[in-house]
Amino acid sequence: MKNILRTFVLSVAAGIGVTMASALVPATGSTAHAACVTGVSPWDVLWMRSGPGTGFRRIGSIPANACGVRVTGPCSGNWCKVRYGTQRGWTYMRYITGFGRPGNGACVTGVPSWDVLWMRSGPGIRFRRVGSIPAYSCRVRVTGPCVGNWCKVRYRGQRGWAHTRYLR
Repeated sequence: MKNILRTFVLSVAAGIGVTMASALVPATGSTAHAACVTGVSPWDVLWMRSGPGTGFRRIGSIPANACGVRVTGPCSGNWCKVRYGTQRGWTYMRYITGFGRPGNGACVTGVPSWDVLWMRSGPGIRFRRVGSIPAYSCRVRVTGPCVGNWCKVRYRGQRGWAHTRYLR
């Protein structure tokens, strides 16, 4: 019984370690113009397909609110070729934000008018505050890779990390 319990504890710990390590890996290598998934329920995913339409088979998925999605190729109607991490496929562009694409910037949403979106020194709330972005501000640039739901951003000369929940 002791060995079974030990094996169980070690396998759970290993699983947690793998999960934590994968959360720290950037969604894309060095993507300066990565977009995010929007409008997908938190419990759902955005499917990647083998071709431009729901008639093509599912070949991958992107989590709700994930960032680091790159438009990599041609579009056919509302469907475009994308890359997310090592996955490549087609997805419906209604669920991909326009921010991060060349020429566009993100806007701050979901922050009360009297508050600010804090920029952090790293990808998480435990990192120190290095700047702020006023509510409803636009022209926020995604400047580097994303880690989970945190992306490197630039706003009026300030650089830091911001949570994508508040950027659209």
